[in-house]
Amino acid sequence: MKKNLVYLMSIWLLLAACSGQSNDYMESMEPEYANDMLAMSEKTKMVQTEPDLKPITNETGETNEKIEKKIIKTANISIEVDDFKQARLSLEALLKKYNAYVADESEQNSDYQVTDDLVIRVKAKNFDSLLNEMSGLAVHVNSKHIKLADVTEEFIDISTRLKNKKQVEQQYLEILKKARTINEILQVNEHLRVIREEIESKEGRLKYLNSQVSLSTIHLSMYQQIESTDYLSYGQKLIKAV
Repeated sequence: MKKNLVYLMSIWLLLAACSGQSNDYMESMEPEYANDMLAMSEKTKMVQTEPDLKPITNETGETNEKIEKKIIKTANISIEVDDFKQARLSLEALLKKYNAYVADESEQNSDYQVTDDLVIRVKAKNFDSLLNEMSGLAVHVNSKHIKLADVTEEFIDISTRLKNKKQVEQQYLEILKKARTINEILQVNEHLRVIREEIESKEGRLKYLNSQVSLSTIHLSMYQQIESTDYLSYGQKLIKAV
C-alpha cells in the first residue's frame, strides 16, 4: 500500500512538472508570436502607404539620369498608296527585314476605296527605321503621330515596392513557423494570401511595361482610292454581261 502511494505521488509530481513546462513554453511563445504579428502589421501598412520616391533612385543611390530609360514608343500613321496589292507586298518585305509582325489587322472594301488597318509590333531599336520606310510606300502621307511615354519612374517605383512586399512575404513565412494554434495559422495564411496577390499584381504590371518598352507599336492605316472608271456597280456588271 505504501509503495502504491509513493508511485501515485511520483506520477502526480511528474505530470505537474510537465504541465508547468508546457505552460511556460506557451507563455514564452504566445507573446513572441503576438509581437511578431504586430510588427509585421505595422510594416505591411508602411509598404502599402510608402510615398513615391523623388528623385527616383536605384539600389546604389543613382538618380534617374544614370538609370536606363524605359520608353514606350507608339506611332499612328495613315498613308495613301497607288497600288494596294504591291504596297502590301512591300510592307511584308519591310516587316521581315525589321523582324516585326502584325498583331491585328482589319481590311475594308468600299465602292471607291480599299483600306487595311494594321497594328504592328517591332523591336524598339527598329521603330524609327521601319516607320520611315513605311512612309516611303505612300504617294501621300495623310497623318503621322509619334508618342514617347517615359515609364522609368513607374518602373522603378513598382520594382521597389515589389522587393519590399517579397521581404514581407518571407517574414510572414518565418512567423508561420512559430504559429501553434489553428487560429494563428489561419491568420498568418490570410496575410500571406493578401501579400501574394499584391506581389502577383506588381509582377504583372512590370511584365506589361517590359513588353511595351521592348516592342514598340505602330498603328498603320493604308488605303487606295479606286477611280470611278475602274469601278463597276452591280447593275453595270449585269448590263455588261448582257
